[in-house]
Amino acid sequence: MMSKEQRRSQRVEITLPVRIMLRDNRSGLNLAETSGRIDDISRHGLRLTTPQIKAGSFHLFYAFNENETQTLYLEIQAEEAEGIRWEIPARPVWFDHLLSAPGKPFQLGLEFACEPEDEAVEWLNRLVATRKRRQSWLGRLFS
Repeated sequence: MMSKEQRRSQRVEITLPVRIMLRDNRSGLNLAETSGRIDDISRHGLRLTTPQIKAGSFHLFYAFNENETQTLYLEIQAEEAEGIRWEIPARPVWFDHLLSAPGKPFQLGLEFACEPEDEAVEWLNRLVATRKRRQSWLGRLFS
């Protein structure tokens, strides 16, 4: 029997490109970077798709679960950012290889490594809400 998923908050589907940076917490230097796409988001985390599971020599899942001196940061790359560079720290909680998808990308579940009230997370959730309103037929009717 399959167990029911227990989520802390509702997920909202969105497509949003991001830059993924792997940072050393002591020096503040970026160790590696790659790009990806947010596929859905909630108040506490998101689902990320990336073409490969490694950035440089770092595995995006294992490098951060085994080493607390490194943090994964997501830089939002959206027109709505209007030149503001939003970086959100995150921790991977699961990953999966999409074997049936073209190019065989990876998906990672990430939880925010900051409070949901963090300014960048709140901005991201407002962005998602704005895009969601624009996507609905009723939202387009009144915009």
